[in-house]
Amino acid sequence: MPREAAVLTPEPKGDAPRQIVAGGWTLRKLLDEMDARGSHPALISFVGGQAQTRSYGDLATDSMRLASGLADAGLLPGTPVALWAPNCPEWVIVRLALGALSALAITIDDLAGPQDAAAILRDAGCRYLFTTAAHASALKPRKRQVTIFIIDQSAESRSPLRDWRGLLADETRPLVAAGTDDPAALVYTSGTTGAPKCFTLTSANIWANLSALREEHLIGPADRVLLPLPLHHVYPFVIGLLMPLISGATVVLPEAVAGAELAHALRAAQVSAVVGVPRLYAAIFAAVDAGVAARGAWFHRGFRALLAVSRWLRHGFGIRVGRWVFRGLHARFAPDLRLLVVGGARIDPDLAWKLEALGWLVLSGYGLAETASMFTGNLPRRQRIGSEGRALQRGEVRIAVPDPSGVGEIELKGPNVFSGYRNNPQATRSAFTADGWFQTGDLGTLDADGFLSVTGRATELIVLGGGKHFFPEDLERKYAASPFVEEIAVLEQAGSLVALVRPNIEAMQAAGRLAIEDALRISLAEISRDLPAYQRLAGFAIARVPLPRTRLGKYRRFLLPELYRAARTGAATQPEELSAEDRAFLAASPAHEVWELLRTRYPTRFSSLDASPLLDLGIDSLERLSLALELEARFHIRVNEADLAETETVRDLLQAIATAAQSAPISGEEAEPSLLPPLLRPVGPAGRLVGLAAYGVTWLIMRLVFRLRTAGRDALPPPGSYIVVANHVSDLDPLALAAALPYRHMRKVFWGGDAAYLFWIPFSGPFWRALHVFPVDERKPAEALARASTVLAAGNALIWFPEGWRSPTGELQRFLPGIGKIVAETGRPVVPAYIQGTFEALPRGRKWPRLHPVALRFGAPIEFHATPGASPEEQYTHIAQKLHDTVASLGRAR
Repeated sequence: MPREAAVLTPEPKGDAPRQIVAGGWTLRKLLDEMDARGSHPALISFVGGQAQTRSYGDLATDSMRLASGLADAGLLPGTPVALWAPNCPEWVIVRLALGALSALAITIDDLAGPQDAAAILRDAGCRYLFTTAAHASALKPRKRQVTIFIIDQSAESRSPLRDWRGLLADETRPLVAAGTDDPAALVYTSGTTGAPKCFTLTSANIWANLSALREEHLIGPADRVLLPLPLHHVYPFVIGLLMPLISGATVVLPEAVAGAELAHALRAAQVSAVVGVPRLYAAIFAAVDAGVAARGAWFHRGFRALLAVSRWLRHGFGIRVGRWVFRGLHARFAPDLRLLVVGGARIDPDLAWKLEALGWLVLSGYGLAETASMFTGNLPRRQRIGSEGRALQRGEVRIAVPDPSGVGEIELKGPNVFSGYRNNPQATRSAFTADGWFQTGDLGTLDADGFLSVTGRATELIVLGGGKHFFPEDLERKYAASPFVEEIAVLEQAGSLVALVRPNIEAMQAAGRLAIEDALRISLAEISRDLPAYQRLAGFAIARVPLPRTRLGKYRRFLLPELYRAARTGAATQPEELSAEDRAFLAASPAHEVWELLRTRYPTRFSSLDASPLLDLGIDSLERLSLALELEARFHIRVNEADLAETETVRDLLQAIATAAQSAPISGEEAEPSLLPPLLRPVGPAGRLVGLAAYGVTWLIMRLVFRLRTAGRDALPPPGSYIVVANHVSDLDPLALAAALPYRHMRKVFWGGDAAYLFWIPFSGPFWRALHVFPVDERKPAEALARASTVLAAGNALIWFPEGWRSPTGELQRFLPGIGKIVAETGRPVVPAYIQGTFEALPRGRKWPRLHPVALRFGAPIEFHATPGASPEEQYTHIAQKLHDTVASLGRAR
């Protein structure tokens, strides 16, 4: 192989390299052990869905050939060399070669930007870099400052960039061996709280962890260990790569960290262990649970029941039955998987117990990059879920200045603790006590048996007025139980507790909830009822993009306050430059006309074709109806409301409109089809009997059990066409209103009922029709409002809950403008009503009511007239607000 392409500019030389025999473990000695294992598989990687295997012998030989080539080219031990690339076999070869050569290796996050990577290269004094062609191109202006070798260049490529294979020596040769206390890696922290710091780890630091874990025989040559985490971090490098290699196991690198690629790797590579972080295992359990739920509600309930029994046996008696009980699930998901290693962050004990109940062994530990990854660990013979285990080997743990509950700062001492931060004496002094203990900055407790429990990071502790304090992770875990929450980060702003929330749009659409802010507010408030008052959110902001995290899944919390401020103030995203393909798409009609319409309607919120109609433009159900009507009036295009509701981007919205224009153009004179034929058909004798019986039972229950008292009934208009609007706090509200109205009124009263909540049972339509209840679907506001208008036009009364959702706190919520549209277009009088006591009797989330008196007050009818000069939307909002204020005044006068 030609060597001229691989010439390095040598460092200034002192003595000539010589063979040095060092005591203890080093990466050089690991390569000797690997070479002795010969053809046993060391690495399995996936490319294009196909597995590629490298044996221990080949991996060791390639690493030693590269180390020899680097030495021949003049690279001296201790020279800083950077590696900036994704997980791949070449990454492993380069890293092992640098270790064998005793170079000072600096591994950079593959997702780091060129400026961040360049800053690390300058700070570390790197003159040599192994990277990808894409990264090298981004660093092109700085190429004269660093010699670059490309590790992803194909053999056929004629690129002028230097191929790393040009460094491979034809034969290996003796190398300078480093001592165990010499620097083996230069590590830059992930920067969860600000600018990263750097420090060195020695072979002795790393071996202190590896030797302790190898003695436990957690894995062996028969195991295959999936490593989906980025290797530039200390935890995946030491625990995910080096630990399997010293144990003779096989490391499996998936093609990507998406669910499909991970599932393929688990099965195709016959994975028996995974080295991951809590978020990965939460996603695994969620995928398992969703797969079971897809087989039907009864099947899902059976699964949850079996899981509870398995967990009870495991937790209470140490009996493991999950692998047998769920053997079918294991066979489909990962037949050989037995061990889940957890690091990088605390795992929720509830999640750990669920995974154990499914039949997997979950071993978590605690450590930092400064301790060469793990310092404490749960091991098979001494496992305590909820803790992070006991100190490994010769490590020591103590809690500094514990409070009355035993919580204090975690301090560590042992052979795996680093010696200090590089070129930062102030940070080093702050990191160690006078007697030499490393101050981690984490808080925790230590029990009588030496098991460590981590409660949070001292710098992340939220302290509110009155001295109340807690860790955000604990609270985030509780609020994240909402199905509508994809991510949530809790922070303190101006003395109040707030949150930045990324909603789960798919879950909202599946539930028919498209008023995102209302859905989140109510869902979070419902959860907060079970929390102490000081842990309840005073507000939240909606995040459009994923919240900033490190590669191991921790929030970069120092970025959250500014993101929260921008989300709350609605800071507009800078408009993105359109691609040629987008410009061609927008040049065609009607996309061009609708694009201009959107830019006019939402000038401050519009950013790009990838903007979300819901999150970015704020197109809720009524706004969507208004937009559909304007499209029909201006362009004679009728778009199905469900199609508009399901669009995720402006591009999708324009495409749906273009499709509608091609398939179903209408003329301006085409009439709106009737939506209601079945609704107003007179019910037969059986239906009338059902209605009368329901009224009688409701009247008795509310009068005798809940002691219903009413006021203001004399203000009701004669039976006929009017609207009753009321607050909505409980499922008992319709019963209270029905029992409060005289039967001669009730005979002509119709109700709008949530389609997803009331009409999900097959063949329930005739029953609800007998009770004069028609479905209201948030995804089809035009249909719901048209039905309400038809009810009134036929001389009937309408009962409407303008809040849309039952209040989670009992307080009156905002009235949606849909009621304003009904009132404005029908001109019917409105009777306000306030219901008291139903929230105390049956609030959201409670299955069975408690006995509590209920009272209901009717107000005087209100008639509304058009406001000159006001747009329809302004009139709708004005009417809704006026009704809200009137109902609120009835509540204050109760």
